[in-house]
Amino acid sequence: MMPRRRPLYSACNEDTRSELRALDPGRDDTVVCVASGGGRALSLLAAGAGRFVAVDRRASQLCALELKAAALDALPYPSFRRFLGVDSDRDRLDVYAALRGSLSPRARRYWNARPRWIREGVLYAGRTERGLARFAWVLRRAGRCFSWPAACFAARDLDEQRSVLAQRRSEVARAGRGFALFFHPLVAWLAMQDPSFLRSSEGNVGRCLYRRFTDWGHRHLFRESFLLHLIYYGRYDPRGALPIYLTRGGHERARKELARLELVCADLAALRSRLGQARPIKWSISDVGCWMSARRFDALIERLAAASPPGSRLAWRNLAAHRGVPPDARLRRLDALSAALDRDDASVFYRFEVAEVSSAPAARRSSVSAFSSSRRPESTRA
Repeated sequence: MMPRRRPLYSACNEDTRSELRALDPGRDDTVVCVASGGGRALSLLAAGAGRFVAVDRRASQLCALELKAAALDALPYPSFRRFLGVDSDRDRLDVYAALRGSLSPRARRYWNARPRWIREGVLYAGRTERGLARFAWVLRRAGRCFSWPAACFAARDLDEQRSVLAQRRSEVARAGRGFALFFHPLVAWLAMQDPSFLRSSEGNVGRCLYRRFTDWGHRHLFRESFLLHLIYYGRYDPRGALPIYLTRGGHERARKELARLELVCADLAALRSRLGQARPIKWSISDVGCWMSARRFDALIERLAAASPPGSRLAWRNLAAHRGVPPDARLRRLDALSAALDRDDASVFYRFEVAEVSSAPAARRSSVSAFSSSRRPESTRA
């Protein structure tokens, strides 16, 4: 039986442009992507890899991706945005009635039982998105202490935004204390039911994330980050920054590649035997390291590297816990690329790691990195 509670993720909280820079996928590559809410997978799919596999051990996440893929296949761009929830629409259930015949039996049963989530817009059906919406509601009603982000979103350029941050530094500092409280591991876990917040390698998770937030705000405009808008307003900005697959060009490119999308319900480690070794594999594994101990994560990365031919790449994100490149002779950390993505990623809070599988053993490091610690998608069960 499929669990009755909401999927953990439903929106795309990650800037997939970073994964595209990290992995540089092409027609000669296989891309393996953790499905999560489905947005990163569809955005990466638009790049046109030779083979594309979306994997998740939670069937609910694959059902979310499958519904988005079916909508992408059937709906023109404006209707696609409205159905998912970017724009308002009162006819989502009627649209779903036309789409459900293209879903697998598993996904159809899942969404038939959840009409309210469809009516509300599936982009915001996840537990994480619901938690962020509650957080946004509190922020906007907390008075002057939390009004300065709106001024930053309205800034016309970076100098104006920096001026806001400087003039209202005392409010920014007070907001940091509230941020630290909400993103305390136990509070964040209770709000969003995301166990990744229970693992931290930097003490207080909220203070660590807030420091990255304010540092990023001195280098980039708030309005360039769809995640910051989601956190503060509880929704994406329909006229602002959006994940790639929700843009007009991304919608068109991903739609052309849907026949290549494979859905697999399995653990990452169990997937490697299915892929073969004929072509490089580009692994986009998100922040799975937050869900496991450093030892388990190192073992996973080493197993994926062992299953991948030379020229393959692995990219992952760190949120509450740092997971660096393990000291495996087959892996070479791409230092400059990791640093650039760490600095510029529009998801703001994540730290990036990129490693490449070498054809010859890399020099063995004496210590772990400083960060250590038919066009219808086919569903396949592990």
